[in-house]
Amino acid sequence: MYELLARKRPPPENIAVDSSGFSHSTGGEWFSVRLRKSRRRRFHALHNAVDTDTLLIHATRVRGKPGGDPMFMVPLVRRVSKSSLETVYGDKAYISRRNVQFIADIGAYPAIEPKSTSSINSKSHWAYGRLMREYRADPEEWKRAHQYGRRSLVETVFGMMKLRYGGSLSSRGWMERRRELLIKVVLHNIERLNFLECAGR
Repeated sequence: MYELLARKRPPPENIAVDSSGFSHSTGGEWFSVRLRKSRRRRFHALHNAVDTDTLLIHATRVRGKPGGDPMFMVPLVRRVSKSSLETVYGDKAYISRRNVQFIADIGAYPAIEPKSTSSINSKSHWAYGRLMREYRADPEEWKRAHQYGRRSLVETVFGMMKLRYGGSLSSRGWMERRRELLIKVVLHNIERLNFLECAGR
């Protein structure tokens, strides 16, 4: 349903990928943490691919715990229309030879910031080698040239969702929590479509 809503707008030119955690803040769990029976708080991770122009969510994945961000980039980008796609943004957590090469192979630019410890060895992934050379030549110029600040718009979307629909989950079972998160995604896309229509965009 959220994909059908997103398709009511033209295909995205730029998308940003990121994830955020939604806690299981039930009363019983809160008391367990408060009474020190458990110091660990449980989360579900929501991975989104967001159009940086409209802030619509075009692809999403739910995981039972945070982490493993790099392996979700390719499945998310695969579900986005590539007819107009120019740039895919990601933070340092998404840098990998496979991710960079996949994005380049579909005709988009992989605007993923390398880590300071990232190897420059491309290991036959030509797009990864090109990205590393461009970034290390002048990191600030690379960010300016590719408007890397747009990557933070995916974090804006997570903030909007948590503010409007809550950052915690009240359902008990895994499938119910997954459904609750996806409902938040659908509601966000409905709200964005209404806003864009009212703004004449």
